[in-house]
Amino acid sequence: MKMRLGRKMRKSGSIVVSIATIGALLSGCSQGTTSSVASPKASSDAVKTATAAPKEKVTLNLAVWVEELKETINQTVAVYTKDHTNVEVNLTITPVKDYYTKLQTSLVGGEGPDLFLMNGPNFYKFASLNLLADLQPLVDRDKWDTSVYPKGINELYRYNNKQYGIPYFQGTVGLFYNKELFDKAKVPYPDDTWTWETLKTNAAKLTDKSQKQFGYIAANEIQTGFYPLIYQAGGSVINNEHNKSGLNLPETQAAIQFMKDFIDQGISPTAQQQVETKPTQIFGSGKAAMVPGGSFDASTLYKMLGDKLGVAELPAGKQKGYYIHGSSWVINQKSKHQQEAWEVLKVLTGKVGEDLLAKSAFNYPAHKGSVDLWLQAIPSLDMKAFIRTVDQTGPYPVSKNTAEWQNILIEQVTNALLGKTPVKEALDNAAVKMNDLLAKEK
Repeated sequence: MKMRLGRKMRKSGSIVVSIATIGALLSGCSQGTTSSVASPKASSDAVKTATAAPKEKVTLNLAVWVEELKETINQTVAVYTKDHTNVEVNLTITPVKDYYTKLQTSLVGGEGPDLFLMNGPNFYKFASLNLLADLQPLVDRDKWDTSVYPKGINELYRYNNKQYGIPYFQGTVGLFYNKELFDKAKVPYPDDTWTWETLKTNAAKLTDKSQKQFGYIAANEIQTGFYPLIYQAGGSVINNEHNKSGLNLPETQAAIQFMKDFIDQGISPTAQQQVETKPTQIFGSGKAAMVPGGSFDASTLYKMLGDKLGVAELPAGKQKGYYIHGSSWVINQKSKHQQEAWEVLKVLTGKVGEDLLAKSAFNYPAHKGSVDLWLQAIPSLDMKAFIRTVDQTGPYPVSKNTAEWQNILIEQVTNALLGKTPVKEALDNAAVKMNDLLAKEK
């Protein structure tokens, strides 16, 4: 039995990894022979085996946007192909900036991968376009226990009261800090008593303009930057009915003003500096004492800072917490191999696959039974900071046109942080455009 791990760059920038069947290779091969007298039953079984029709060769195509998941997915798929030697699995990795556009184009054309990773902002659009397979019949048939995943992530991937995605990982948010910079400034490490005011006071102490060192990065990013602040301020991105923007609320606008104050005072890098260098890169290079970040940033930042890295709960505004998000595996509605795709999906999102994900330290596994392994993945880092406030989170803001109005929101927030437009005017503009899009969803 041969194992083929191929990789090539396409002109589009995608990376393709082929994982061939590996049953005999994993279980070991023996060249020795022995002689024995076969029983009549054994002979009969041998004849049946010899005359049985070989299983049809099946090729499954998987797609993700995360390069860091390649090894973990390879290992997980190998568990499946060990017992399914007729199945070959190809993994395609496409940069996130192109991933959903190319995915939608291929699926609408009746092609595309059999199984692929999906996020919340794009889920409703793909489901409403009938591009995703309804997994509810398979869940019911196999009695697949979805209670092992957080309720909020499960609900995020339900459409018309049916399950269309099975959770893989969730993105929790915390406050990363550089212990070395805190020690030099003799500032106590962040803890669960910190509030916005505590953050502001200590960030000023940790700012050293002569060394171009920032105390805090007011991250101009959605999931880890201004969404948590909007939630903590008691604001809203979208209402519970998913039909009205909350960007024009005073509380929402106060959150963006809070960010702008850090930038105006020179405590945080400007929005332009963050365009040139990502917030986590600025922090990882030792040029900032604190940055809000996701559980998915922990392993990367640890590689950059080692034991100097610490993480705490996000400071509280009017309330603690943030909007929680996570990604799921979904199946192509037009896949010719939905059963095989479903079997691979079950390995990926089952205990075996989630344990492998947890050990990689890439992100917080969705399976509750694998969380303890993930907490131990970076021994020097208190990963529990990411789970202590999970129960104080809200559902991630989504609707059918999430991607469209998110682009408007990002543009207007960036204009406000750059000083091109006052905060209130920028968010009022965003709310009007967002409401126009939401009205078209009816």
